[in-house]
Amino acid sequence: MVVAGRLTILSAAERPYCAALLAGFAARHPGVEVDFVFGISTALHQRYLAEHAAGGAMADLYWSSAMDQLMGLVLEGHAQPHGVSHALPAGCDWRGLALATTREPVFTLMRGPLAPAGTFGEIAALIAADPARFAGQVAMPDIEANGLGFLALLEASLNDPGFEAGLGALESCRPALGGSAPALVNHGGQIAVHVLGAYALRAEAAGQARIAPSAAPAPAVARLAFIPRRAANPEAASAFLAHLVSPDGQAALAEGGFWPVTQPPPRPIAPIALDDAFPRLLDPARRSALLARWRDAVGRQPGGTTA
Repeated sequence: MVVAGRLTILSAAERPYCAALLAGFAARHPGVEVDFVFGISTALHQRYLAEHAAGGAMADLYWSSAMDQLMGLVLEGHAQPHGVSHALPAGCDWRGLALATTREPVFTLMRGPLAPAGTFGEIAALIAADPARFAGQVAMPDIEANGLGFLALLEASLNDPGFEAGLGALESCRPALGGSAPALVNHGGQIAVHVLGAYALRAEAAGQARIAPSAAPAPAVARLAFIPRRAANPEAASAFLAHLVSPDGQAALAEGGFWPVTQPPPRPIAPIALDDAFPRLLDPARRSALLARWRDAVGRQPGGTTA
C-alpha cells in the first residue's frame, strides 16, 4: 500500500536512538513526512489528553514504555484497529488494537563494589549492611513525572515480597528524584533504581556505572503503540507500526539499544504480561495508595512541594 502525507508520532523513545528505525521507514515510504515528537512519558500522556479534549484530529501514533498509561486509553476506547499482519510472540497484540514492540527491563545501576540489588529485598539488605555508604547516594524515578517509573514501582509493590522493606531503606537514604532515565544515570550516587535497560547498558558500556546483579530476573515493560481513533493519517500510522514489528524494524530497534520482542533478551527478564489481568495495574485505589506511600517516602506533599 502506498501511503503519503504527514505522520505525527508521540514517542517516549529519543530520536537519536531511533535513527535506523526512521531511516528504514523513510526508505520504504518516501512520501511520508514524519513529525517525531519526543517527550517524557507523563508529559506525552498529558499532551495526548489535551489534544483529545480539544476535539479534531490528533497525533497518528502513540508509542511509549509507560504501558499502563497507554493501556488505560486503549481500554477506554481510544484506539482504532491497527490492521497490521505480524508474526509476533504470544502476548504482544492486544485484540488488534495495540502492539508490544519491545520488552525492556529496568535495572539498578551501581557505582563502587557490586552486590545484589535488583529486587527491593536485595536493596533493603544492601543498605542495611552499610547505611553510611548510601546516605544521600540514591536516585529513583520521580513517579509523578515518569510514567515508566510509576509502573515499575507499582509492579514491584504487587510482586516483590521485599517491597516495603526496600522502599523504607530507600526512604532512609533521602533519595534524589529523576524525571528521566538520563537523569538517573547522571545522578552520580552509589545506586540508581529502576533505570530503563537501554540506558543502563549504555552507562555500563561507557564505564559510568554497572548493572547490579540479582537473584531474580529483571522486571520488563513493553513499549506499546496504538493508533488513536481520531488520528489524522491512520494509514501512515499503520504502515509505521507494521515497520516497527517487521524484521527490519525489530533489527533497527536492536541497533538503537532497545530490546525487540522478536529477539531473545540478552539477560533474564520477567515481562509485565499484556493479558486479561493487566487492568489490575489500572485500579484507581491501588494507584492512589502507591502514590501516597511514595510521597511519604520521598517527603513530598500533594501538589509537588517537599516536606
